[in-house]
Amino acid sequence: MNRLFCDSRTLSVAIAALCLFASDPAAEPRDPEASRADRLASAIYFEGVPFEEARDLSDRDVARLIELLEDPAEIRKHPNILVALGMSGSPAAFDAIADYALNGSSGELDRLEFRARRSITYGMGHLARVDGRALTWLIQAATDASVAPRQSFRQIDSERIARMIRRGAITGLALSAQPAAARVLDEIIVNPGTEPGMVEHGNEALLLHGRMSREGPASVLRNEFGPDR
Repeated sequence: MNRLFCDSRTLSVAIAALCLFASDPAAEPRDPEASRADRLASAIYFEGVPFEEARDLSDRDVARLIELLEDPAEIRKHPNILVALGMSGSPAAFDAIADYALNGSSGELDRLEFRARRSITYGMGHLARVDGRALTWLIQAATDASVAPRQSFRQIDSERIARMIRRGAITGLALSAQPAAARVLDEIIVNPGTEPGMVEHGNEALLLHGRMSREGPASVLRNEFGPDR
């Protein structure tokens, strides 16, 4: 997969961009000794980390997810963890996600690092519904190209990754459903210096923002990618 974030040609694709995998209960670990956090981090998803389960994580669960996120040996779980931490709305989530974004912020990424780091903006997007620090982080990532890390992945150079991160931050602003996020999206769209592809992505993000604002994340994610779809 040669893209860090999905295209924004349809609203469903914009929502799909935040969904790393979908919940498949049959694929979840059955270890009765595993904590809820461990099960959520380890499960196989095809349509997205289950929002309602992540939202209801306890402080102890959040602490366990952060412990796993700080362990390089658990990197395969990091995409789920980053999104779940954002969905949890925990005050502890921001520092954990922000620190993850800073660690190893330059250089060549391997496949697992690439996969994990593309989840950062989605975690921040969910968290920004309740944490102003996450919203500020996303606004900067979406509007200030100089803050993008100097990273590369195989044939994808740092400039292309910077554009992909900006796209992810724009999607994150949509997920936040915050009025300030909508204003930033409007500014990005009308800015004459914004490239056409980013304008298109901004318009799709505004549509997603509107739905998230009206219906709430549980409804939007369930209706777009629920078991009946």
